[in-house]
Amino acid sequence: MLYSMSSLRSCSKHSDLNYNILKLMFKEEFRLQASFFNRSYFLFSSLTIVLFTFIMGATLPLLRRAVAIEDMILVAHWVLLFYGLSVGGFAMFGDRILERRFGSVSLLLGSGYTLPIRFRRLFLLFYIKDTLYYVFFTILPMILGLALASVFVPISFSSLFYLFVSLTLSFLIGISISVLLFAVLARIGVSGLVIAAAGGSYIWFAGIDIKVVAAQLPPLVFYHSHSFYIVLEVLIISLLLGVISSFFIKETPTPHERKAKEAFMRTLSLTSRMVSKYGPMLSKDILDLVRSGIIFPVILTFMTPLLFLYAVTWFVESVMLWNFSFSLLFYAAMVGFFCTLLYSWLSNVDISECYNSLPLSMPHVIRTKLILFLFFICVVAVPYLVAVGYLKGEMDLLLIGLFIMFTVSSYVGSVLAYLTGLFTNSYLLDAKILLQFSLFVVPVLLAETLLSFYYPVSSEFSTLYLTVIGLVLVAASILFLSKLDSRWKGRMFRIS
Repeated sequence: MLYSMSSLRSCSKHSDLNYNILKLMFKEEFRLQASFFNRSYFLFSSLTIVLFTFIMGATLPLLRRAVAIEDMILVAHWVLLFYGLSVGGFAMFGDRILERRFGSVSLLLGSGYTLPIRFRRLFLLFYIKDTLYYVFFTILPMILGLALASVFVPISFSSLFYLFVSLTLSFLIGISISVLLFAVLARIGVSGLVIAAAGGSYIWFAGIDIKVVAAQLPPLVFYHSHSFYIVLEVLIISLLLGVISSFFIKETPTPHERKAKEAFMRTLSLTSRMVSKYGPMLSKDILDLVRSGIIFPVILTFMTPLLFLYAVTWFVESVMLWNFSFSLLFYAAMVGFFCTLLYSWLSNVDISECYNSLPLSMPHVIRTKLILFLFFICVVAVPYLVAVGYLKGEMDLLLIGLFIMFTVSSYVGSVLAYLTGLFTNSYLLDAKILLQFSLFVVPVLLAETLLSFYYPVSSEFSTLYLTVIGLVLVAASILFLSKLDSRWKGRMFRIS
């Protein structure tokens, strides 16, 4: 009896501890985000989602004329699942987060080094915190926007409730699978990636009816059946996957020990031939990326949305059979937009605070990041565009596609460098800067997208206007780069 009582007290203490740590992690997330910019802008991204879904909901009667509501719901659930897959990548960086010191900032995830608490527990709580964070600040605003639209169009609150639950379940499936996959890959390395790729290739060529499989997604079945047994099953499976993932995380992460030969001078001689002025800084960044192993996550983070883009458009064209034709020119423009993620990564690879003691200006470092930015576009985006052109049988559009990709990418990179400098991750959450970025970039992407759809109708007209827009973008890029000194010279380096 005494043993049972002591066990209950122990469980109660553990539960209280988990709850308190989870609460502190939420406070840490808020303070870390809010410390970069005005606190009033913290919810701006969620308000943007509310506005977007409100517009979608208000125009639902018009959308139904073009697309069946069942197809829209199916796509929404799979988009949330892939969204969960994309945000679960933090599992790959579990031990690297602890190896890296963020200047004067110490994360709760690393408190296991000094406090008597297991890192696996901290990782599992971090996983729960991130899941709840995205549910409350992404999925809930989506439903809120639709609820506001229900004032003008007939949308029942009961359907919104079931939609919220089902979309949340889709996201949970995505993030739990992603966390497990990346945790395993982080432990077993490249061989796991080869196995995963082989499994995906087998499924692709196995002749499975994708539309039938897509319709059997458990959250989608719940939306139509309202069976809460499915909710319980998905919650249990997601929790089990999270627990299993925690066992693949190193309990006491230690710095990766590697032997490396002196390579700076050799790298410097190579980079100085191409960009002599930026050779030393560029060589340092290249060696940092290679020796830290961050180069693989950078490439993976850039490739993931590009592959997701192709998967979604293929699903729309081949499975949903919607009357859309996404040409190679469309992909070229979208690659330019997704370069935002690439520049964000490169500007946040290292801690820039130490540069305050070196004879370096911020514009110089920013331009070095842009050189790396263009290098990764050539190495990753060009082969992607070639592969898409081959799969779609549109290799004749490759040259103009490359022209679009490079001009849009250079323009987006220049705008990001001018507006956000080395602080892209935080500055893009500032309402004012995000609005400026949207005004500079969205009209360009809209024009490029519309012209890509119009190209089959009039190739000469589209080619002429795409060329003109490309030249304007090059001129605008040069203008933004020329203003880097006036905007960023004299600024102090700090945590991004």
